[in-house]
Amino acid sequence: MKEKIKVVQQLLAEKGLYRGAIDGIFGPETLKSLNRVPGMSVNLPNVRKVTTMIQIGAREKGFNSGAIDGMWGPQTQYAFEELVYLQKYGKVREPWRPEEINPMNRWPRQNSPAFHEFYGLRAKNLVTVTVPYEMKIAWDMRYRAKKITCHTKVAESLLLVLENVRNIYGENEIERLALNRFGGCFNNRLMRGGTQWSTHSWGVALDFDPARNQLTWGRNQAAFAHPVYNDWWRCWEEEGWVSLGRRKNYDWMHVQAAEV
Repeated sequence: MKEKIKVVQQLLAEKGLYRGAIDGIFGPETLKSLNRVPGMSVNLPNVRKVTTMIQIGAREKGFNSGAIDGMWGPQTQYAFEELVYLQKYGKVREPWRPEEINPMNRWPRQNSPAFHEFYGLRAKNLVTVTVPYEMKIAWDMRYRAKKITCHTKVAESLLLVLENVRNIYGENEIERLALNRFGGCFNNRLMRGGTQWSTHSWGVALDFDPARNQLTWGRNQAAFAHPVYNDWWRCWEEEGWVSLGRRKNYDWMHVQAAEV
């Protein structure tokens, strides 16, 4: 919350409405300044006033924060991160360019002859591995997963990725960022809406946090498109795994050991 208040104080200062310290402390001067913002309802709870100011400031600077309603969601989170970057560096973040990703080409191309030669038959050559941090089952988070069933040829790489994620983020951040919301690995099925077999059928693809990274969402909606997840993707990409979100800007939940 402190970082949000600092952003708000900076926005208020730029408007000439605030002359106090940019310290992230929500004091009487910050509240008084917020109440002077045109269109701000003085009856809103303070936390919604902070969110509303972030949404107003983002829109004024050209960032799409969604509706100005004082409610925090993925679009407001995206706009907030852009504001933080702008205030810190004095410039807008360079646009994301998928062509700048340098693939390792460690894994064969999806559904190619080399893919079938490398991985063999669907639903075969599977192994169950113990993961380095506990997963929550995304569709029912009352349940936990301590093991993942995957193809034997990706097992070592998968464990290395998850160990690196644990070492970089730590379990508290893994929980906060929903990196432990597991949407599945091996699943012998066709692609959703398609006629070809999904890479899940070989146990070489995983889904994470599907509720906040839905199939058709682009980077303006998907949680995993935000900068805080850059290290998450670096862990996967250093092992050659491919994110459909990063490459194609859809299905951000999905990562696979196969080129596209």
